[in-house]
Amino acid sequence: MKILILSAAYFPIISGGVRHVQSLSQELAKRGHQVDVCTIGQRDSPKYHEEEGLKIYAFEGFFQKVPLVFKDPALKFHPPAQDPLITKELRRVIEEEKPDILHAHGWIVYSVLPLKKELKIPMVVTLHDYGFICPTRILMNKNVVCDKYVSSSCIVCGKSLYGFIKSLAAYYGVKRNKSKLESVDKFIAVSSFVKEAHSKALRLSDEDIAMIPNFYAAEADAEEEKAVNLPEDFILFVGFITPFKGVNVLIEAYQKLDTETKLVLIGAKDPDYHYKSTENILVIENAPHSVVMQAMSTCKFAVFPSIWPDPAPTVAFEAMSQKRTVIASDIGGLKDIVVQGETGILVPANNPDKLGEAMDYLLERSETASEMGERGYDRYMKTYTSDVVVPMIINIYENLIRSRGA
Repeated sequence: MKILILSAAYFPIISGGVRHVQSLSQELAKRGHQVDVCTIGQRDSPKYHEEEGLKIYAFEGFFQKVPLVFKDPALKFHPPAQDPLITKELRRVIEEEKPDILHAHGWIVYSVLPLKKELKIPMVVTLHDYGFICPTRILMNKNVVCDKYVSSSCIVCGKSLYGFIKSLAAYYGVKRNKSKLESVDKFIAVSSFVKEAHSKALRLSDEDIAMIPNFYAAEADAEEEKAVNLPEDFILFVGFITPFKGVNVLIEAYQKLDTETKLVLIGAKDPDYHYKSTENILVIENAPHSVVMQAMSTCKFAVFPSIWPDPAPTVAFEAMSQKRTVIASDIGGLKDIVVQGETGILVPANNPDKLGEAMDYLLERSETASEMGERGYDRYMKTYTSDVVVPMIINIYENLIRSRGA
């Protein structure tokens, strides 16, 4: 099978969604499929290269050429609208590679949709966030989950993130293009919450959208070096080091604890927020994945206190793969991943008192934490490995290809 993966971002950008796209591409190639990846080129990235059996095409579209469009010039993403230059490049690659299936991730789908009807290639779109129904992609309004789905209030909501002009453009881009998504053959939601939200907003039936979680391929990290000095006794957070990931809530909860156990925060640096290490809190920014997994394997337990409805954070699977108990917010995809009282503890989002109680509970009961970690590992092996998830995605590809030929 010839598969063309289209991703609004790709490695070396660090995010759970990007890591999933890279892992999925590699796993498909390992299974004997021809896999090509098209993405948006970043600073100093080659226009074409090959890695681990993959062909990687990196494009620079019209919007990437415009100065001051992007807050961080090293992170130039696809906007919520068609980019004619990207469409032109995609046509070239599609005509050369002749894929059997298209699998899009993120707003880059808007640049391939104009080609779909003409080329008659089935398309799958994975919903990693809420970008097709929310211009800010996080489905939040003033720290509360939003259920208005592309309303005029989105302009005000996005102003603090984008500025007024870009917020207005993002709103109209998402609103204007929502109807075009009707030509997508199948959506994949990475959690039940993501499925429910998009089913309502896009009026999708169960035939239109499947729920397939992300996965973590542990064997891919087996040979990575581990080189960082970590405390002997610590609680771990991994993720974007920003308030919407609950970092402020976690720090407040931790500071109320009477413990000598340290807190380690590992994640991508955000230009708008900066957290400094203290005597008891160690902040590690932009660490390689090997460092993340070293920390996962040696921490007491992991905490993911997201305020936003995190769709399906891969870091939770990583913690479970290392037999570590997870404390998480009872929100978004985390509700699917953590089984309350069995593999971890779910707490109300944005509640430092309840979060502190959960951390104190596990600190006082190391044996309970260990038992939960073992059960979490069993759940990971049965539900969130590549051997479980990838065949489900391949099955969708095959069904769509058969339907096209029928």
